[in-house]
Amino acid sequence: MDDSAFLTAQTSPLEKVAHRSIKDEVAERFATLIASGVLNVGDALPSERELASTMGVSRETIRGALLILSTKGIVATVQGARTKVVSVDVGDIGMSALSNGRVTDYGLDDVHEGRLMVEERLAVLAARRIDAPTLRHLKELIKTQEAATGDPVRFLIADRAFHTAVYQSCGNAVLSDLAATLYSYQLDHRRRAVSVAGAIERSIADHRVILAALEAQDADALVQALGAHERRIYDSTRALLATSTKKATS
Repeated sequence: MDDSAFLTAQTSPLEKVAHRSIKDEVAERFATLIASGVLNVGDALPSERELASTMGVSRETIRGALLILSTKGIVATVQGARTKVVSVDVGDIGMSALSNGRVTDYGLDDVHEGRLMVEERLAVLAARRIDAPTLRHLKELIKTQEAATGDPVRFLIADRAFHTAVYQSCGNAVLSDLAATLYSYQLDHRRRAVSVAGAIERSIADHRVILAALEAQDADALVQALGAHERRIYDSTRALLATSTKKATS
């Protein structure tokens, strides 16, 4: 996917009218991961080459996005070393995706049920509309995830890219935006969840089943695969929330 295709796929009609640059869009996605707690101070980002492959843009675009964050004191790059997060104060950058629909105001059960419903309809369209370039990209993202089983940060960046590509393959911007917003719910707990032994491997196994259903253009199988994956996320998030509540009250 070239950079122009990435911008078309990633932006809403309102954003397109505003003529946002691709590097601004990518910078916002990094900032969202920081604002949501997926990336913390001290975390090292993957290489420019890996980020470019994961996000489907050029290394120049990645470099420009990181420069935007660097000038705002959010990340720092040392010559010969990986870029690191140095501040979680992202300001307005990246917060729009988290505040859309104020999804964080809703309870876990409501978000879980809503995500199942949205992804069910999305799956019917995606199974019919998925194209060969997207399938190839999803395969590459799974390879990236397999190489990141010991690195939750690298995995979650690739995980977000995988889900975004699946959502956008449905060809309906409203559904894909809704699904992406629901995906962002409690991402800070998601980082803790994938740090548990075996959690990343289980997610990757789910992703393989999702990909197989897309390759077969089997809507029923895709609905089941996405549903099983979401229920796994729901169960792990509920367990972490219960643990956090217990610690706070003890």
